[in-house]
Amino acid sequence: MSTSRTVIVDAAATLFARFGFERTSIQAIADATGYSKAGLLHHFPTKLAVYAAVLEESHTETVRVKDRVADLPVGPERDRRAVELLVDLALSRPGLVSMLLSAIVPTGNDDTDHIDLLGGLLLEAFDDVAPADARHIRVTGALVALGILALEARRSDNASFWRNEIIATALSTLGQVH
Repeated sequence: MSTSRTVIVDAAATLFARFGFERTSIQAIADATGYSKAGLLHHFPTKLAVYAAVLEESHTETVRVKDRVADLPVGPERDRRAVELLVDLALSRPGLVSMLLSAIVPTGNDDTDHIDLLGGLLLEAFDDVAPADARHIRVTGALVALGILALEARRSDNASFWRNEIIATALSTLGQVH
């Protein structure tokens, strides 16, 4: 069951990822959530407060994934666990995943200083530290594929059906045979 906060944060994250902070209005967030502008402002007093909540939840979820795989040795087992956790996050919180995707793939919005950290944390879950090597390319490709496929699975109401295929696709992109 989604709370009002979760609904607002996910909808706002989608809009901030797509349009950036400056081009996302309180009215657009209210429209996306089904709240009136006054109703939305009852939960969050300003657009900046909504944005701060989006960044905080994105950061919290990313750190949670990173921490849950940190004790695993770098390799296939860690990759699989990170992918599974990220797919589950993507299927349950599509707005946050849109925000995290914007941290991986530059969207040209005005918020890169605030979200670059998120992309770095995602890559750390895979122990990806060298941006100029093949591993970095594969991890980035797996994250983008995972995010896009999860968003499509949610859009088409096929999340349960697609979950294992999304995991398999991401692992295949990482070069793992399953």
